[in-house]
Amino acid sequence: MAICIKCGKENDFCLCDSCRNGADLEALCQELIAYKPGSGENPIWENLCSEFNSSVNLRNLVFAVSDYLPTPRKEYQRVLAIAAAFSSASTSNVPKDSRQWFYEIYETIKDNDGLTEDEKNRLHGIALGAFYMDYDYSAADKIASRLSESEDIPWQACYNLAEFYINTRRYDAAGEVIADALRRFENDTSAVQTMQSCAERNKKQREKAEAGKPEYMPNPRENRDEVRQKYVDFLESIGIEAAMPKPRKKAPTPIPLDQYPNPVETREADFDSFVAFDLETTGLSSSKDSIIEIGAIRVCGGQVIEKAEFIFQELVKPYKQKISDEIQQLTGITADDVKDAREMWEVFEDFMKFAGDDILLGFNCMAFDSKFMVRAGRYARIKIQNKYFDVKRYATQFKEQLDIIDARTVSLEELSEKLDIENPQAHRALADAVTTARVYLKLKEMDGGSEKNSVNDLLSDLDNW
Repeated sequence: MAICIKCGKENDFCLCDSCRNGADLEALCQELIAYKPGSGENPIWENLCSEFNSSVNLRNLVFAVSDYLPTPRKEYQRVLAIAAAFSSASTSNVPKDSRQWFYEIYETIKDNDGLTEDEKNRLHGIALGAFYMDYDYSAADKIASRLSESEDIPWQACYNLAEFYINTRRYDAAGEVIADALRRFENDTSAVQTMQSCAERNKKQREKAEAGKPEYMPNPRENRDEVRQKYVDFLESIGIEAAMPKPRKKAPTPIPLDQYPNPVETREADFDSFVAFDLETTGLSSSKDSIIEIGAIRVCGGQVIEKAEFIFQELVKPYKQKISDEIQQLTGITADDVKDAREMWEVFEDFMKFAGDDILLGFNCMAFDSKFMVRAGRYARIKIQNKYFDVKRYATQFKEQLDIIDARTVSLEELSEKLDIENPQAHRALADAVTTARVYLKLKEMDGGSEKNSVNDLLSDLDNW
């Protein structure tokens, strides 16, 4: 036995005869669509929600209630219920698995005299979003033109119209729609907040266009190239120049991990010539994250010479991972910085040519950098034969002299400060590599190591290099 959702009495259907005949059924549909489970405002509906798996089920009752309404009122309320169940905030869109049903309903009632002009425009706004999300740009544009000719469209339709204009690179048109909506709905908090977020997005996309940076491009999970070509063709049809993004290079087949040599470490600080290096990455996992920058400096005879011929520095395009906000704040490297960078295996090949047979000196490199180096070497199909020297491990010998509380967790920044070594750009690969080299040489002096080479020895080292 069900209950009447209006009075709560037991009944065979969702409405008893008395409530069905006496209630404003369309108003009831709107209340069901707008109701927020957990608010406690309607005890009957709260009890129903406790029995449902999802709050969407409450909106689905609109289908039962609207069954007592004539066409097109019935279909209109059902469309609003489906759109509200799918959308965030108060915007209106239709989920993918309901779009075919929606298109049939839309064609049936879009020009029906039983709908007001405001309701028709609300319906057109939903249709615009549906066609756009299905990448049918021509159909969406026809609806956009129709909405643009109307002087008084609902703000939900304004939102979909502005979003469509933004994503089809018509920023002036989007700005006009947003300004009109903000003026007409200035007393509607939800409308103002949503349209302001739309205005901010329009501003950012316009700034990208003015700076010559990549603008919006659809990125569907299926048939991506086909959808993108449709998008480019549509833009060209309305007089906007666009081009297909360059295809991403396919990663080469890596050397199997079980056939790749493990990193080899030396702990003897008996060398003055080496390549100090550092990596910036998208994260800490060498199996999932990507290198986004390699920086290195060649040190000869204990002399750090910051000239172009002794320096390697290059940004790297991350293969799949995005650069998080945290990494951007830490390194200053953005997605725009690496969008045109070379692939990891291409950069790594040149880096290893630069390094030659020298010792690779890094900070915490045995626990971190060397693992990323293995992955890069596998994809570049270059087996690393160089030995590594970890300055962080070396620093543990100077715990007392440097007053290091826990040498296992000491950072490059902390160590360089204790040694009065300035790092001009911490968390950028080249600056960290240079700092690591200077830290090593300073520690080596403290260790009472070999005297510095003579000028002739230094020149000999440079000639050999």
